[in-house]
Amino acid sequence: MAIIEFINGRNKTYTGLRRAIDYILRDDKTAFSLYGGFNCDVDNALNEFVMTKRHYNKETGRQYIHFVQSFSNREGISPETAKAIADELLLMDKFKGFQMVYATHTDKPHLHTHFILNTVNSYTGMKWKMSKEDLQELKDYSDEICRRYGLIVTHGKKGSHIDRGEYRTMEKGHSWKHELFLAVSEAKRYAISREDFIDKLKQLGYQTEWSDNRKYITFTNIDGKKCRNRKLYPPERFTKEALEQRFELNAVKLDKQVSKAKFEGLLSAIKLFETDGGMGMDHKNTYPLSQMENAAGADDILNAKQNTGLNWEKESGHEM
Repeated sequence: MAIIEFINGRNKTYTGLRRAIDYILRDDKTAFSLYGGFNCDVDNALNEFVMTKRHYNKETGRQYIHFVQSFSNREGISPETAKAIADELLLMDKFKGFQMVYATHTDKPHLHTHFILNTVNSYTGMKWKMSKEDLQELKDYSDEICRRYGLIVTHGKKGSHIDRGEYRTMEKGHSWKHELFLAVSEAKRYAISREDFIDKLKQLGYQTEWSDNRKYITFTNIDGKKCRNRKLYPPERFTKEALEQRFELNAVKLDKQVSKAKFEGLLSAIKLFETDGGMGMDHKNTYPLSQMENAAGADDILNAKQNTGLNWEKESGHEM
């Protein structure tokens, strides 16, 4: 079965809208064949969302709706099937005329599809509304699709509204393995060679054992806990071969000065979160990368750090 969750949040700025779209399309979470645009071009979705709002003079209030369709890891469905189910879900009459970007994520044991919906209807100019009856109809429609794909539909909690913090805690949790996953992902994002990758992980607090004589890479955190690369999810993105291919691509595509500055900014942000967390904490934060991801996303923290500093309350206005 699939569970529908609406992620509550203020969602009142174009900055937040851009961030949400960027997040669900991240290449460490999805793939080109697993995302799409509904009533819009996925590559130009932000601009098209804004054009619709301006056309109808409805730029205030909530800018987008974020909901997730999640599947149990016991279902055994493929990412392609999860994406196909999402495609069919959008054919529901409730979504007619609404623009949407959606992406099936494969970075967790349970497959799930994120949907970012423009709150202004491109056909009518009406703003999005959802009653309890509408939510139940959406859940029933989702269940009907799942049945057609041979998934078991059970009774119980099948959908609700939860706040963003609850969802991210449920999705990721705070664990040393998830913290390691984030560290390896960041090192992978900026490294241009195996040696550079190992060095960046060292700066992030991890020792890396990468030997040509061993099949797997072993990572060790500051507490001595070990984890092999095959335990990171999805494992095919963290094989030696996949990492080497990414390093080669980075060496060609990345601007070395910009990349260096961003990684140094990441290290500076981590120091803030390790001390008082940048969030008023009075103790050392064991999982700074997880906390950063939950709070605002690493990119936003880096931008704030490099410009005017961290200001978590300044999410207002309509800047893009």
